[in-house]
Amino acid sequence: METRPSNLQQIKGIGRVLSMRLHEAGLDSFKKIAEADQEVLAKIRGITHRNLNPILEQAKEFASAAPEAGKERLEAMKQRLSGVKEQVHTFTEAARQRFQEGVSEKCSKKISCELVQLTEALGKLEECGKKRCKRAAKALGKVEKRMAGLEEATPKKVKKGLKKARKAVAKAL
Repeated sequence: METRPSNLQQIKGIGRVLSMRLHEAGLDSFKKIAEADQEVLAKIRGITHRNLNPILEQAKEFASAAPEAGKERLEAMKQRLSGVKEQVHTFTEAARQRFQEGVSEKCSKKISCELVQLTEALGKLEECGKKRCKRAAKALGKVEKRMAGLEEATPKKVKKGLKKARKAVAKAL
């Protein structure tokens, strides 16, 4: 996993210039720095024998922490996604009961079409994985917000709210 040179500046003792030198030497991630020999690091201008060990220790800490944080975010996003899917499902059942009579066939078809498209988009969001986890979390927040406001809305506003929720998810894909 390649990181920007500025990300290497999280390590105490590595500044802007040294991070660029490390990047040019091919040590562009915390994992590569942690696995590098002390002799290779000592040859890089700006790293002294005094700050060599602390840099290696911090790089090992950052290298081990990065995958765990990503997995935790992915799990949290999947749990939130299942909650949103459940919320959409319960809303679907409630809308069917609420709009059984008094709604035109055309409007009910449009609402059901939007619900189908929203559930399909949520399914695609589940498949996207950890690559767009942050963007997906934002989209799920928007969907939750929209669904909460649709409980007592009119059929026309329900259709409009579902469309906006679907578009928020589509934007995250």
